[in-house]
Amino acid sequence: MKFIVPEKFNETTLEEMLIALHIPKKELHWLRMSKDILINNEAQPVKTALSTGDTVTLPDFSEPSSYKKSTKKAVILFEDENLLIASKPPGQKVHPNEPTEHNTLVNDVINTVDSDYIEPVHRLDVDTTGVVLIAKNAYMKKMLDYMLAENNIKRIYMGHVKKNSKIAVQKISAPLGKMPHTNIFHVTRTGKDAITHIIGKKVTDKYEELTIELETGRTHQIRAHMKHLNAPLVGDKLYGGPPSPYLHLYGYKVSFIHPITDEEISVTLNV
Repeated sequence: MKFIVPEKFNETTLEEMLIALHIPKKELHWLRMSKDILINNEAQPVKTALSTGDTVTLPDFSEPSSYKKSTKKAVILFEDENLLIASKPPGQKVHPNEPTEHNTLVNDVINTVDSDYIEPVHRLDVDTTGVVLIAKNAYMKKMLDYMLAENNIKRIYMGHVKKNSKIAVQKISAPLGKMPHTNIFHVTRTGKDAITHIIGKKVTDKYEELTIELETGRTHQIRAHMKHLNAPLVGDKLYGGPPSPYLHLYGYKVSFIHPITDEEISVTLNV
């Protein structure tokens, strides 16, 4: 991992900076033993004090990602030294479930960018179109995982339901579990906590267009919650939605404060 020290970490030690960025104790201990930390191209210990503008290079503590390269190029909407945001088309998995798979989004990404480490921070359903945040090294993956768990990465979706659905702006807090012997998730008291916010509604010529924000990220969460409200998404065959050749659900925006630079990153898919 390589980065420029921002002003907020001026006169702190590298160790203090990494603790503030929620790098786990195991990795910090490994860095304390390492002789491969470079600050301005000179080997330095982890307790070295930093100055704004210093260039820090940290040794990798993980193996390269094992994903095979595909033959396709991914659409990259944003990229810096340590993370990227890619566009996933409908019908494509985010990552493989078997080592032999090589047609997923991460296979395309690893064939597109110059990085041996590519790991998604969150997922989208196979049939969902949208943006996916991806870490380019294990340090950034730890930081972004923490931010996601703390709900500091906003994921905004757009979905279509039939007109006159009676759906209102609201918070849906309804636990979800998988129905036995199916791929369907439903609201059940024994399920995992699942919270969805409907934050906007617009009536179009054909549908009602909902703007939806996830607080948790359960499998099929939006689809199952919309079914629970008797307003399944257009094109959602699994959950009984109105017919369409494709699922009308788009992960159209991801936004967060960059953990190192403090820059606001906001990427929107052109739906």
